Amino acid sequence: MDGVPNRGPELFAVCVTLLVVSVVAFGLRMYTRLVIVKTWGLDDWFMSFATISFILFVTSAITGIHYGTGRHYADLEHEDIKQAMKYWWLCYIWYCVTMITSKISIGVFLLRLTVSRIHHLIIYVVMLFTVASGIVFFFVTIFQCSPIYYFWDKDVSGVCINPEIIAALTYLYSAFSVICDFTFAILPMFLIYTLQIDTKTKIALIPILSIGCVASIAVVVRLGYIHNFTNPDFLWATLDIAIWSTSEQGLAITAASLATLRPLFRNVAQQLGMWTPRTRTSMPLSDDNFRTIGSTDKFKERRPVPNDISLATFIHADEEGAVKYNSDGINFCNNFAKVQGDQSKNIYATTTISISSDSNTESPVADNKQKVQWNLGRGHRRGNESAEKLNV
Repeated sequence: MDGVPNRGPELFAVCVTLLVVSVVAFGLRMYTRLVIVKTWGLDDWFMSFATISFILFVTSAITGIHYGTGRHYADLEHEDIKQAMKYWWLCYIWYCVTMITSKISIGVFLLRLTVSRIHHLIIYVVMLFTVASGIVFFFVTIFQCSPIYYFWDKDVSGVCINPEIIAALTYLYSAFSVICDFTFAILPMFLIYTLQIDTKTKIALIPILSIGCVASIAVVVRLGYIHNFTNPDFLWATLDIAIWSTSEQGLAITAASLATLRPLFRNVAQQLGMWTPRTRTSMPLSDDNFRTIGSTDKFKERRPVPNDISLATFIHADEEGAVKYNSDGINFCNNFAKVQGDQSKNIYATTTISISSDSNTESPVADNKQKVQWNLGRGHRRGNESAEKLNV
């Protein structure tokens, strides 16, 4: 009706916009993981559930708008109020499922990148408290009325818990959510700091992996409207809560999906000629530029190799920790020993180098073949493992 206050279109616009953005982001995530990286992990499964749940949330919210969400009780028919409240109750369900599964997905994603025991412990603790608070919020809101349908149908006899309890619980859940988001945003900074990659790449990775805290913006803004749960004109007063809850879910899915798209961005940049992949570097070994892995003094005392012999080094390793290629008559193969957790203090890399050279210069290479064993310190091992997992 014309002239009747109606904020429903505001929620509708937010729902449609964030649904499109989040679904597109998740679609790109699927393409990246299945086509480019060719793997599908537990975090991807949880994000799939979160996306499906968000679609159901938006469907329920839009249906609720049709019946009266965003309008005053005085401007609605009695049956429309019942239907609008019913779909609001359904939104409770899908909101909780979306946020719980998305938090688990982000946590599992970070677990795949970390090798430090303390980092694992932090992630598990944060996930535990966040999921626990989400489950409590889920059951309290779903069963806040007895019978359940008394929430939307006041024509029957029943009772509901005090709305102030729902508001207080929402404050508590929001606090855990913010702590979780910022922990997951700060943790990658420490992870990236230990990686054996150039500073430029580190700077580029930090905002990508920390983008998950964007959803916290919606949570913080929503804190200012939670008191409206106690307003008798529920459908009108709680619209801002609905808007920012929708934003929280959409941003969480979008941000978590964007964090996995670096291989896709790299492929696109390569196709456009904006980025050239580095597959190897060659450097002459001499007294002045002898390189070692781990930079320990004892390796610097090795006998130098004449300048006419070059050593090819690798930039990227596959998931098995091995790189094999032929270049300039050099075959370079790294086979990394497998170390489980932090039980071993060192990891050894056995490198076989075959050099084809016509030079008659005397060198320490016997029969053109030499086996060198490098002792890699714990810190360097972790950095390289994390770098491989990040696919940098």
